[in-house]
Amino acid sequence: MKKAVFVFGTLTYTQRGREALRRRGILTKIIRTPVQYRNGSCGYSLSVINRVDESVEILRAMNIPVQGVYPADLE
Repeated sequence: MKKAVFVFGTLTYTQRGREALRRRGILTKIIRTPVQYRNGSCGYSLSVINRVDESVEILRAMNIPVQGVYPADLE
């Protein structure tokens, strides 16, 4: 996957995820969660371009729970 949406349960986890990835040099953007991916989430997600698999591992290692990782075709 080249571009993905990372869905979190709370805005706080979304922000923590963004900061953890930023510290590793991975650029992200907080976005509104696309309707098809809102399954009890807070409504905010991270858009990650490239380094998707690495991002999953970083968040897992930092104990930041991700509800789902989905392909992004947002633009």
